[in-house]
Order: sequence, then C-alpha cells, then structure tokens
Amino acid sequence: MLLNILIINNYFSFVCFCYHLFHIFVYRFGRIFGRIFNTDIMIENTATVGFVIEGTKANKDNKYPVKLNIYYGEGKKKYGIKEAVTKDEWEKVFSSNLRDSELKKLKARLKAIESRAQNIIDNLHPFTIVAFEEAFYQRTPHLGEQHLSKLSYWFDRYIKTLKENGQIGTAISYQTTINSIAEFKKNLTIYDITPEFLQSYENHMTKAGKSSSSIGIYMRQLRAIINQAIDNNMLSADKYPFKKYQIPAGRNIKKALPSDDLQKLLDYTSTEAAKQKAIDFWIFSYLCNGINFTDIAHLKPENLDGNYINFYREKTKRTKKKDLRPIKVGLNPRVMEIINRQKNTDPENPYLFPILEAGLNPVTVKHRCQRFIKWVNKHMEEIRIEKEIGMKIGTYAARHSFSTVLKRKGASTSFIKESLGHSSELTTEGYLDSFTDDVKLEYANLLTQLK
Repeated sequence: MLLNILIINNYFSFVCFCYHLFHIFVYRFGRIFGRIFNTDIMIENTATVGFVIEGTKANKDNKYPVKLNIYYGEGKKKYGIKEAVTKDEWEKVFSSNLRDSELKKLKARLKAIESRAQNIIDNLHPFTIVAFEEAFYQRTPHLGEQHLSKLSYWFDRYIKTLKENGQIGTAISYQTTINSIAEFKKNLTIYDITPEFLQSYENHMTKAGKSSSSIGIYMRQLRAIINQAIDNNMLSADKYPFKKYQIPAGRNIKKALPSDDLQKLLDYTSTEAAKQKAIDFWIFSYLCNGINFTDIAHLKPENLDGNYINFYREKTKRTKKKDLRPIKVGLNPRVMEIINRQKNTDPENPYLFPILEAGLNPVTVKHRCQRFIKWVNKHMEEIRIEKEIGMKIGTYAARHSFSTVLKRKGASTSFIKESLGHSSELTTEGYLDSFTDDVKLEYANLLTQLK
C-alpha cells in the first residue's frame, strides 16, 4: 500500500513538473516572439499552485512546515501557511482512501488554500507575483494593475520594508525622492518612467538648484525601484528606461583639513564643557579610522578589546551580510583619555557613550544620532571661528582628514579602504583623489627641485 501511495505521489509530482515546464516554454516563447516582432506579449495566468514540505529542519514534534508553492513564468515562490506535518503524514494526506480524521481536516484546509490561490490567479490579468501577494495577504483593497502600476505604490512598498528592517535613514531618503518626483509630476505610473521623463526630471532639478550629487541620489533610488518592478514582472525589461539615460555622477567636495588647521584642532582645549565634548568626539572620530558619528553612538563597552576597538558599521550591517567584517582600530593614549572623559557613567546604560540608551525604537535612534551630529557641528563651528579656520570642520571633515593624512604619509589605498570599512577601492579613491590646495602647491614646487 505504501508503495502505491509513493507511486501516486511521484506520478502527481511528475505531472506538475511537466505542466510547469510547459508553462515556462510558453512564457519564454511569448517573450522571444515579442522581441522578434517588436511588440509586448504578456502571457496571462501561467502560474500554477502546489504544496511542498520544507524537509531540512523539523520542529520539536518532528514536523516540517508545509509551504504553498506558486510557479510563475521562469520562477517559483514559497509561502508559509501555518501548517506542519511529519513526513509519514505528508505521504498519506493526498491518498484517495484517507481515514485519519485529523489528516482529512488538513487536506480540506489545503484544498481551501489551493482553491483561494487559484481563484486569485484566475482573476489577475496579467498575473504578477506582486499582485498575487497583495490579494493573497489582503494587504490593500485596491487590487488590479492600475493600482500596482503606480510609482508611489512601489516606493511605499519598499519604504515600508526599510522601516521594518530598521533602516530609517534609507527610508527617509527614499521618501524624499518620491516627494521630489511627485512635486515634478503627480500620479505617475512605472510605465511613465521613460528616458525622456528622466532627462526632463533632471533638467527640472538642475533649474531648482540641486547639485549633481543630489540628482544622482534621486535617480539611483528611482532606478532601484524600477528594477524591483521589473524583477516582479510588472514591467518588461525591454522598457528599462536607464539604458538610454546616464545618471549624473557628482564629484565629492573634499573636506580634509590642511595640516596646520588640523594641528590647531589637535592642540585645542576649552574650559567650556560643551566645546570640549564636541572637540573630544571630533578627535575621537579622526583618530579611530574616521569612524562615523552614528557608529560612535552605537559603540558598547564590549567593543573595547585591550588596545583595540572592534566594531561593525551600522550602515553596512544589513547590506553586506555575506561579507561583513569588523573594523579594527588601534587605540592610542589620546583616544583612551577621551573615552575616560566622555564615557557613560550610568550602569544601566549599555552604550559606551551617553548618546543612546536601551529600548529605543529605530526612529528614535535615528533622531538621537541626527541631534548628536547637529550638536557637535554647532560647537565645532564656534571652534572654527575662534581658531580662524577657513574650511568647515563638521563631523564629516574628521573622516576625510583621517584618510587624507594616511595617504600623505604613504599608506596604501587598500589599507585605507579596510580602515574606512569600504567595500570597494573606488569608493576609497573618491575620498582621496583631490588633495588640499597646500599639498598641490607643495607638489608643484617639487617639479623644480630636481636635486
């Protein structure tokens, strides 16, 4: 009997597999046919429904989760349905002479889910996995291609994901981009984003006084959203608008300080507690691999390891999961003095410095870090005026000064890259390829000093 069940199940799986292969063939043929004849052909409702158990790890009851399997186009996607079975139960549940009452109930529930999923697929014209998910999880009452084609929908969808992941800064940045686009033209769809629109939007931002760097940020984020729509089969790859449009590449304005100004800051002390605290954190950043001030706020005592600080950049914790490496900073006596002077004295606070505290939500953490940076910049501006320093000496200048001084001292780009926590030397070179005017003059004078 068990042999008969296995044969039936294997036969059922084989038929489903062949059916899916047929759909892939139709899907690909349609796409190829469309390209040959320069027309858009959308193969409707080629999705199929099935179930599978995740057989890698059983729970405490030796049961495995049952997943709803949706095959569509050239891919497939699994969805949890809050059901679990043993492997023995899974072999029995689809048999024709099922007797176990609990398995009968499970079979009925699976049939209901299958019927609901198939009904959604049958009513989607064309089928897209995003539209299926919206309907299956009842995320919004506005189903259909008209709603799903709105550019604002795709931005809102991604912004929601960013917030759920705690990436508040990135979420705010994407919200700024869609706000800017909406000010230019309202109620856009993903199909409205053409090379002509992109050039028109760039011209609009240029006239409004936006820098090339800002325009580049907006355009790269818009490009990421369009790529998501293409990945989810809502937009044909043939309509990709960025093939014929080049995103402006803004040049970084280097913020590294000249040596004499940097020495003024290293020698600076103040009887005013606020100024001393600001200069302490600025110098701490400079001496600790140009550590970002958000990363300073997140440091904990356990990041200290003898004569070193080991930490992960908050910016890359989620984006570089496969190649996440700690930044290791050697501590000199000046850094230890600053730590001892500014460290947290509250035993209930888990952070090294009294900037954050336990239990804050991601939005509050983001706002605290922004206020911390603004506070430091305010007092560094007072110090700049007091010491008659020409350049701005905000928090970012500490990071650029660290990298530039190392370069002047002969450190390799690869070492500076590792110290800054960059994933690419191209990013590091963006910090280094323009030196301050005094260095340029020094090098110009060397051209006549041949002996």
